[in-house]
Amino acid sequence: MKIEKLIVKDFRSHALTKVTFSSGINLIIGQNGSGKSSLLDAILVGLYWPTKPKELKKDDFSRIGGSGTEITVFFEKGNVRYQLHREITKGIASLRYYDGGSWKLLETGQKEVREWVEKLVPYDVFLNAVYIRQGEIDAILESDESREKVVRQVLGLDRYENAYENLLDVRKEIEARIKATEDYLKSTENIDGLIGNLEKELVSILGEINGLSPRIPVLRGELDKLEEELKELERKAEELSKIRIGLKEVEGRLRELRAGESGLVSRIEDVKKRIEKLGEKVKELDEVEPKAEEYRKLSDFLRRFGDGMNRIEKLLASYAQQVENLEERLRELGDKEERMKKLVEEKEKLQKELDALEDDVATYQKARELIANLERLRKRLTLSEEEIEKLEEDIRKAKERKEEISRELEELGSRRGELKSLAGERNQAIMELKKARGRCPVCGRELTEEHRAELLEKYAAELREISGEMKGLDERERELRAELVEIEKTLKREKELFALREIFEQIKELEEKLKEYDMERLEGASRRGEELKTKLSEIEGKIRELEDELKKGDALRKKLEAIKREISGLEAEKRALLNGLKELGFESVEEANSRLGELEPYYSRYLGLKTAREELKQEEETLKALNLKLGSVRAEITKTEENLQTLQEKLEEVEKSYDKGRHEELRVRTKDLSKELAGLEARLKALEEKRDEVRGNLEKLKEEKELRKRKACELENLRKARERVQMLREKVKAYKNLLKEGALAKVGEIASEIFEELTEEKYSGVTVKAEEKGVRLGVVYNGKEYGLGFLSGGERIALGLAFRLALSLYLAGEISLLILDEPTPYLDDERRRRLVDIMQRYLRKIPQVIVVSHDEELKDAADRVIRVSLENGVSVVREVGVG
Repeated sequence: MKIEKLIVKDFRSHALTKVTFSSGINLIIGQNGSGKSSLLDAILVGLYWPTKPKELKKDDFSRIGGSGTEITVFFEKGNVRYQLHREITKGIASLRYYDGGSWKLLETGQKEVREWVEKLVPYDVFLNAVYIRQGEIDAILESDESREKVVRQVLGLDRYENAYENLLDVRKEIEARIKATEDYLKSTENIDGLIGNLEKELVSILGEINGLSPRIPVLRGELDKLEEELKELERKAEELSKIRIGLKEVEGRLRELRAGESGLVSRIEDVKKRIEKLGEKVKELDEVEPKAEEYRKLSDFLRRFGDGMNRIEKLLASYAQQVENLEERLRELGDKEERMKKLVEEKEKLQKELDALEDDVATYQKARELIANLERLRKRLTLSEEEIEKLEEDIRKAKERKEEISRELEELGSRRGELKSLAGERNQAIMELKKARGRCPVCGRELTEEHRAELLEKYAAELREISGEMKGLDERERELRAELVEIEKTLKREKELFALREIFEQIKELEEKLKEYDMERLEGASRRGEELKTKLSEIEGKIRELEDELKKGDALRKKLEAIKREISGLEAEKRALLNGLKELGFESVEEANSRLGELEPYYSRYLGLKTAREELKQEEETLKALNLKLGSVRAEITKTEENLQTLQEKLEEVEKSYDKGRHEELRVRTKDLSKELAGLEARLKALEEKRDEVRGNLEKLKEEKELRKRKACELENLRKARERVQMLREKVKAYKNLLKEGALAKVGEIASEIFEELTEEKYSGVTVKAEEKGVRLGVVYNGKEYGLGFLSGGERIALGLAFRLALSLYLAGEISLLILDEPTPYLDDERRRRLVDIMQRYLRKIPQVIVVSHDEELKDAADRVIRVSLENGVSVVREVGVG
């Protein structure tokens, strides 16, 4: 399998990322958190979503603020190119293959696409054989226990261990069911005895029910007859009670009516007496009423006359004062008109002088602006003229030196390429020499061991010379790049130089312009102009105040005329009031008040008598109503006396047909008989319920007896099942151990071949042994087995990688794709260099390798470098040149 291209949209920090992979070693490099490993997760999700990987949820990788996660993976398998596209948010998936001219649809649907990919490359094979996760190599080298965890995970031994443990749970469950069944059978041993006892109890209950059943209907018939007779007697007793109560109510009502009749006669006599007295008062009222009316009219006029005269006098006095004030203010306005004419003449004179100074003032303001600009520019000028010239010279020299360094770096790069090519040729020649048998692949002669050793030593010496020269080139490149950093700092000041030069030229230009102005004369003209503006402002303010005052003159004149009209109206109103007094026949107010005093006693008596007519009318209406009510009461008395007589006759009739002694006798007999019947019915009901209960319990016990038989059979089956589960558990354990030992033996063989090649046959093998709590790993040197402590740092990383590659080869048979996620997180300099060497010499044999790392040193071993960085929260991918 080969991954050709990956397109990711809205996946974690990736907004829209396109990555192309090639054959050879592809290095994805970047800082932690930049989104490197997210690209590997995107490949897994794209190929095996939605059921795998299980630890990833949609919310874990959906980008916040994105429109929806989409993943497209282009890959090749068996010389056929495929395109797999998923829209995770919408649940859409499709798989296409390339027929040489166009893409043809192969599968659609999330589940269908995943199942197809699972058949092509099983998930377990991809995850454990292709994908070497972060920390696995380190775990292989850490301890026997951590190494065993890696082996269990990669080889899938956890499945057998889980099966072994799950079978233990199954056995425990079976044993629990055996114990429960045994307890049940023991608790139901006496079930036949219980069934016999219940059958005897049921026979006894049925006999008692048969004895009680015939007696109840006889008692019920006798009770019904007695209750019918008792009901009739109770009806008559109730009727007698109602008649007696009715008699008492009618007698009470008759007493009330007779009392009411007596009261009405007394009230009628009182009303007649009041009517006689009110008639006399009405006669007196007719005599005093005309003089009382005269008093009222005269009193009303004098009140209106007094109020009107008082109001008119007050208003006339107020208006007279207002007229005097208005006339005084109008005289003052005449003086203000003269003052305003003088101020206008003075304003015109000052304005002419100010107009004459206008050009000088404008010129002075322009000069002031030039001075202010000059001051600002001087503050911005941070260097002197000599310092600016020195900076200009430094920048010129820096540009020349940068060109020299660039040329030298190009020469270094060219030489490094030549050396890398030469080293590759020598490494290839060494590998061919080691494998060669018979004739020398270099010169064609017969290949003896001495000739092989001679050539290998020669090529090794050349490689050491190349390595030494490469180190020298690297050191020279570091020196040049360090110098280049300092040069760039100087060149960055070029913009500052341009800005300072421009400021300096502007300062000179402003200084030349200022020499053209007579500042002393212009400043005097400016001061005089300001004085004139101040005086003009004061005069204009006074003129505005006078104009506002003069505008009020018309309003004051109108107001004066309006007040005079009001005074004329009040004087006419006063004359009308005096004429009204004369029309009543009085020459003065005193004369009218004297007449009012004479009429006052008549008016007072009138007030005491004025309600007599209404009161007389009301009393006459009351007398009429009382006479009507008296007639009604007397008619009701007659009717009530007749009703009383009827009730007394009915009472005598009912008393003759009612026997009180028989009534009491029936009450006692009925109560006793009801109690006896209720007791019998309750006993019968209890017996029937007991009968039903015993029958139900008897049926349950019979069912329980049948269940007990089935439980006995089930117990025998459970015991057999326990034995079979225990045997299966032992077989799973034995098979897991056998599989583990066989797998580790094969892995050891494969690891030995890889490690021998990686160490140039220094070591003759790798030992892998399964122990109780781990997997022990060792090496064979000069025929002896040594532990990992015998190895150098670089050899340890070579052994870890060899062991992990052996696990992958054991699972897959061959490796066409290898993915390494952060293989160097905890490696020191020696081990990182060794890993670079391994990648260059061994991993190139694998058709495609994808490595994710933050280690810059790995670039030297890569055929394609893809850099990932985080910019404003979004992952950005760029391809970096190699070599």
